Amino acid sequence: MFKAFPLRLMAVLVLLFGASHFLLLAQTSACPTGEALLSASDPAYSDAMQLAQTLGSHGFVIKCVFPTKLGSIFRAVDGGVVRGTIAGEANLSTNYGDVDVVFLPKPQTFADFKITERREDGGYLYTFAGTPRVWEVNRFGSARRDYFLKHENHLLLVRDASLRRRLEDALHLPPQKP
Repeated sequence: MFKAFPLRLMAVLVLLFGASHFLLLAQTSACPTGEALLSASDPAYSDAMQLAQTLGSHGFVIKCVFPTKLGSIFRAVDGGVVRGTIAGEANLSTNYGDVDVVFLPKPQTFADFKITERREDGGYLYTFAGTPRVWEVNRFGSARRDYFLKHENHLLLVRDASLRRRLEDALHLPPQKP
């Protein structure tokens, strides 16, 4: 009986240690390399680097910056042609988690862009209205809650409440309701 107890305790500790490391790894994405990183010729590059510098001055460590597919939401039919309605997008992989960002050309802002969140089927459904225009479907579903932060010509999307609060502090934004 006494020999089994330390063995069970050891097994539990190993499981807890492994699970905690798995959770840490699951929260960070691996940085792409080479051409997969955001190029200096990308229209979003200047804005992304400026945002990275701002976040860096508030304790964020920027691991890498790369393009995302979030910009595909911001497309609208104009004169029979599908056109992008934003300047670009980027993902900033930080020590606190990933931040997806959509950029408008300066001096435009997201002030007239409305996001509505609704619980649906155990997840969240987001609909959009205003400027910039979005795809015809106009809805975005997620199993987890997403947080959208408007800052100057940026729309930031994060999936972690503590990261959202850090960004609100760093960018001097009013806190969102939980």
